[in-house]
Amino acid sequence: MRTDTLEHLHRTMEAQLVRAEHPDDFPYLPPVPASRYTDPGFAKLEHDGLWMRTWLQVGHVSELPAPGSYFLFEQLDKSVIISHGKDGAIRAFHNACRHRGSALLLQHSGKAMRFVCPYHAWGYSLEGELKSVPDQHDFTCLDKAENGLLPVRCEVDRGIIFINFDEAAEPLADFMAPQAPQKEGYPIEKMVVKERLLIEMDCNWKLALHNFLEIYHVATVHAKSIAPYLDSPSFVVALFANGHMRFATRKKKGNTIFEADLYKPDDVADVFSQCTIALPTFPNTFFALDPGGFSLQSFWPAGPDKSIMEVRLMGWDVDSDADREHWQAMNGIVRNILSEDLCLFRSIQQSLEQGTIPQLRFGYQERALYWFEEEVDRRIGVDAIPESQRVAQVLSGQMQR
Repeated sequence: MRTDTLEHLHRTMEAQLVRAEHPDDFPYLPPVPASRYTDPGFAKLEHDGLWMRTWLQVGHVSELPAPGSYFLFEQLDKSVIISHGKDGAIRAFHNACRHRGSALLLQHSGKAMRFVCPYHAWGYSLEGELKSVPDQHDFTCLDKAENGLLPVRCEVDRGIIFINFDEAAEPLADFMAPQAPQKEGYPIEKMVVKERLLIEMDCNWKLALHNFLEIYHVATVHAKSIAPYLDSPSFVVALFANGHMRFATRKKKGNTIFEADLYKPDDVADVFSQCTIALPTFPNTFFALDPGGFSLQSFWPAGPDKSIMEVRLMGWDVDSDADREHWQAMNGIVRNILSEDLCLFRSIQQSLEQGTIPQLRFGYQERALYWFEEEVDRRIGVDAIPESQRVAQVLSGQMQR
């Protein structure tokens, strides 16, 4: 984290700790229509205008340790191969044979030095080139060069793999630039995925993500699990372009649930020991950097009222019995903490579906939720959204530049 950013962080935290009134320079946040979380039509707008046009976090390079390693991205009704090429490049392809559309790979992850269709054995290189066609003489005028696997844009930022279904989208580096300084001093690229969880939820994906964009609920919902580690009144928010954010909260005990007497690299900046630094990354990712490791969470739609939380527990590249035992225990700890939230999500969804609560209201501590909803509309195109479902664009003056 840059020095000027750290200095600003300390100043804003001190101001927050003595704040006793609503900030005079902060705008009124209008109510947010409940139909944004229940309407199939709005979900369709999100699919076309958001999910198919935005950079999406799909994994970490540690999940592709050697040439031929692959895993599948299977969300949004898509199946995409993410693979490690012989040249070291990370690539992505639609998991569909160019012959008759069969999936090439059926296992979520593994190693394959060639992609061979299980239906008719058409074979493709790790670079996506069509290399072999049984009985090729039966296919008149088949040009192998024109029938390789269909690529998906794929780029890597600090070890985290992203894809984008829009060939015309801005480069990943430009998309991530507003938030990039907040990760300085934390070597994410040196980490490995220790555990992976998939959790089904009975709520809209945005409602689930909302839960991680504020600290207002922690004292109530996580009174024994998380609250003892956080000085919640010190919680501060920075809003960045492209819908990204940074949260910072002082640690109450000097550590977090991820702390253990295990290896930690020397190049982790002190700020990550002093504070919990969380980096909500648009559109659907949340993580809080900690010297001991962290939980990398993504939220995916599975229908207007269903969603999936994908969790990767990130730790350091250490192979020992103590490390394995620690992360197995963390798997249970994280599941228990998430269960404290999950038990509430279905009732929230029902209140909105039944019309009991026609609008949601956000306060100053929940301004990150509103900033996120504004960016959803900006990505879709404000004019493309029915007026009754839009959120007012009021927070641009609060964005840090």
